[in-house]
Amino acid sequence: MGGEEKLLKSLGLWERWGNTRAPEPGVIALTGGGGKTTTMENLAAEAAQAGRRALAATSTHIALPDRGTVLLFLQDCGMLELRKDREKRRYPAAALEDPDFADCLFEAGGSVLTAGTLCRPETAGGPEGKVIRKLTALPETLRKSLMRMADVVFVEADGAKRLPLKLPAAHEPALEKETEAVICCAGLSALGRRAGEAVFRRELFSLKENEPVTEELIGRILASERGGRKHVGALEYRAVLNQCDTEELEAAAGRIGAFLAERGIHGAAVCRGRIRLTF
Repeated sequence: MGGEEKLLKSLGLWERWGNTRAPEPGVIALTGGGGKTTTMENLAAEAAQAGRRALAATSTHIALPDRGTVLLFLQDCGMLELRKDREKRRYPAAALEDPDFADCLFEAGGSVLTAGTLCRPETAGGPEGKVIRKLTALPETLRKSLMRMADVVFVEADGAKRLPLKLPAAHEPALEKETEAVICCAGLSALGRRAGEAVFRRELFSLKENEPVTEELIGRILASERGGRKHVGALEYRAVLNQCDTEELEAAAGRIGAFLAERGIHGAAVCRGRIRLTF
């Protein structure tokens, strides 16, 4: 990322979660639609560059990373598997009770660890039948032990079936009790598309299948307590507009951002990891 503007700083979260070491790790939840996992990876990388031990996890499901340092809980045998630099090593789950085990998981000077319970393989549809591996939440005792080793924790707390916009069901988002901030993501690739193909759980906003997605609709979803602000309450809340891939979409992000800022919601528009504007 070099000298590029940091997303944590642009969101007003840097001083609390990126630039200081608190007695307890801060927990930031990622919710909404398009770009959650990428946003989480970018935020964790920024914290690591600042010398923090950053933990990336999920309270729902995320794809198994194909790079980086990953700690897996294997349900079948009750063991931990650490994948690092193409090497795999197994440890008893009780290893997380040893504070010194953190040195195996996090590199000195700041690093990112992705952790979760390894799910059973899934097979994607289509002629190729690609095998998909995912992670889900760790058992509670392991989650708490691992959190104590980290400085900041990023948790993907929502699923959107790969759609750019998301409305949460009654049980969503899955915010952990330690959560202090919520970042809701929205993908601007939804603009102009039919709600039926761009909005997960569209019926919760009474959206018809053929209803077009507008800037105003995206703003309303992010500002609503039935949308992005669900269960947020007094927690810090920010919005990230992803997929601002063209000048037209960047301009749209500016208008959506102004709509949100008028309602006391601040955030940033991002394209391929680069911040285009803040609001």
